Amino acid sequence: MNKDKSSVASATGLMVALNFLKPAIGIFLLPLYLNVLTGEEYGLYTLMVAFSGILNIVGTLRVNSAMIPFYFDFNHDRSALREYLRQLFSFSTLLGTFCFLFVFLLGPNLFDLLFKDESITFLPYGAIVSASGLLNAINSVYYIYLKNEKNFKHLSWIIFLQIIGAVVIQVVLILGYKLGVYGLLLGIMVPYLLTFFYIIFKEKDILTLRLNSKLLTPSLKYSIALIPFLLIYWLSSTGDRIVLEQFIDLKSVGQYALLMVIAGVMFLVADSIMNGIRPFLYEAFQQGVEAKRAYILKMIKFYLAANIITVGGILFIGHNLNLITSEPSFLEVIPYFTMGATIVFLRSYLLLFNMQLNYNKNSREISLLSMLSLLVLLGLYYFWSQRWGLEGVLYAGLVAGLFTAIIFFILAQGKFKIKYNLIDLWLIPIIVFVINFCLAYLSGLSNFWIGGLQLLTCLVASYFILKGNFMDIFALVKNKEFTIGKKGT
Repeated sequence: MNKDKSSVASATGLMVALNFLKPAIGIFLLPLYLNVLTGEEYGLYTLMVAFSGILNIVGTLRVNSAMIPFYFDFNHDRSALREYLRQLFSFSTLLGTFCFLFVFLLGPNLFDLLFKDESITFLPYGAIVSASGLLNAINSVYYIYLKNEKNFKHLSWIIFLQIIGAVVIQVVLILGYKLGVYGLLLGIMVPYLLTFFYIIFKEKDILTLRLNSKLLTPSLKYSIALIPFLLIYWLSSTGDRIVLEQFIDLKSVGQYALLMVIAGVMFLVADSIMNGIRPFLYEAFQQGVEAKRAYILKMIKFYLAANIITVGGILFIGHNLNLITSEPSFLEVIPYFTMGATIVFLRSYLLLFNMQLNYNKNSREISLLSMLSLLVLLGLYYFWSQRWGLEGVLYAGLVAGLFTAIIFFILAQGKFKIKYNLIDLWLIPIIVFVINFCLAYLSGLSNFWIGGLQLLTCLVASYFILKGNFMDIFALVKNKEFTIGKKGT
């Protein structure tokens, strides 16, 4: 497959647009969903989406993540790279199939252990989302391959059609056929299945039964060690809803899901930008961190500033949710948006530091600290959610998120040092969020003015991060040839 030369701007632009499209459409259609779903049904829907995330991580031993660093071990030999893609995709397909059969047999008993509400059943809901999570994990091998190839146009079309297909199927099934949660979940699973068949048709030799242990063993050692770290991502993004269900009702779970769906747009933007700039950063690392320090720091400035601007937009929308809907259960979450956006921003640090560690293939160290962070988060969830309910979960997310960001920064710097600009990395974001918390909880202003001033604060902070570098960064991200060979760029 030929590489599609993409600039940083086009790469990140496409990924941000597509990753943003799905939650944006979901938010746009939310009032429609709530006209046909009860609050409890929406809570059920979000719990099933959370459950699918478990299988997405453990169902194929997350071997797709190995494509991120190991691709660069084979990218100078197209035949070897092709064989590596074939091995990873085939292994994921075989293991995913066995995992689905196993979960299908144990599913009813597993759901009795996981959920207290009797309306949450494995058949049909759990079976559908199990298939969704496993299919997405299998397909991701190909997605990551295309990202590393910088073939963003091909990947963009796949994701775009997948998203549009999901929305169309969901609308038809819940409005036309009145299938409710069942229809929403089918709308997620069917496009994943169609994408799987497309990959097989497009890449005709991508499946093989002849697995090569010499190729797979290093990748599995790497990916298995990452599973605890990925479980933290899952637990802090969607899995926490399963924890919540043990202490609050399904309606409250739905409210929390709404808060994190909107605030979570910031993480999608951060993840999309990181996916776009990661190949360029890794190529710069190959040239030498010291030699390319100026170039690397400009890319990181771009990443941080974009994330802070996105936080400002989310806070403005969140504090003016009454302009979008009059549903009382939605409006009750407005006071929590500042905490929710802060939690999500802290996760963007993990993406940055994990990028460092992945380049150095420090998956074992990532695993150990991830386990520690996971225990801290679960402990705080257990004690604080019982005491303070939804607020307790948010407090736990803040404390655990800050703790995890700091320890991963220390680990990343110890293993693969980058001389960050600490004012950009830590000081400016801390000042921003101190101001935002004061505006939200101490100012006594109306929600409209709180959101507007928080947006202004984030814009000013981004200006200071980018100050003196606007033209350099603009030229950098537009450079299609990625000329990292020039001194200091």
